[in-house]
Amino acid sequence: MDEIIVARNLTKRFGEVVQFEVLHGIDLSFTRQEFTAVIGPSGSGKTTLLHILSLLEPPSSGELFIEGIDFSKGDINTYARFRNQNFGFIFQFHYLLPEFTALENVLLPYWIGEGRPSPELKERATDLMTKLKILHIKNKYPHEISGGEQQRVAIARALFKNPKIVFADEPTGNLDRENGFLVLELMTEMIREMGVTLIMVTHDRDIAIRADKIIELVDGQICKAFRVKDTGKEKALELINNHSCRIE
Repeated sequence: MDEIIVARNLTKRFGEVVQFEVLHGIDLSFTRQEFTAVIGPSGSGKTTLLHILSLLEPPSSGELFIEGIDFSKGDINTYARFRNQNFGFIFQFHYLLPEFTALENVLLPYWIGEGRPSPELKERATDLMTKLKILHIKNKYPHEISGGEQQRVAIARALFKNPKIVFADEPTGNLDRENGFLVLELMTEMIREMGVTLIMVTHDRDIAIRADKIIELVDGQICKAFRVKDTGKEKALELINNHSCRIE
């Protein structure tokens, strides 16, 4: 398999005088163009793991390779250019700028990094919005649109620069059930169409089952890993890794 991320014996500790270890010897890899869901109880280290994999936080020890490049050590700020060029981010809260329209928010990553977008780039943004069924709100401001529409604008923004990897942290957590599944369906459809690797943290197993692979994290350790099989009628889980762990 073509592995885009490989982590070996990753640990993460917080504190100086008294240290608290959140992640304990994580070994895992992510396959290119695959959708992986990371699940686990609150406090299990899911978001911390996501932050390390996406170069927002450094590991305390261990190895991290992305596209074959070693990101195990070094100042996290030096990785900003690689992160901005290769990653997209979707969070539980949309983080749209209220003074910009929906279309302007989608264009924001280019505006910040490169300057005024060309007509061709604006066309790309409107094409993304069309596929996500939000073109009709392109000239509206965040406070004028619904929560589901706000999150779809955030998804279009994350995909605008053709990222290789999208990291999503509870992207449907602020939405009701119906809107959550609609947003997830549109997001995964776009991700697969574009050939993007998706790594998503979620506490919702009904959402996780839509992934290609599920990793279960408990108390900062990988507990189990599953391959999701589509049998035609329903989803089935194939256990591919099983470690001793405590389920709360």
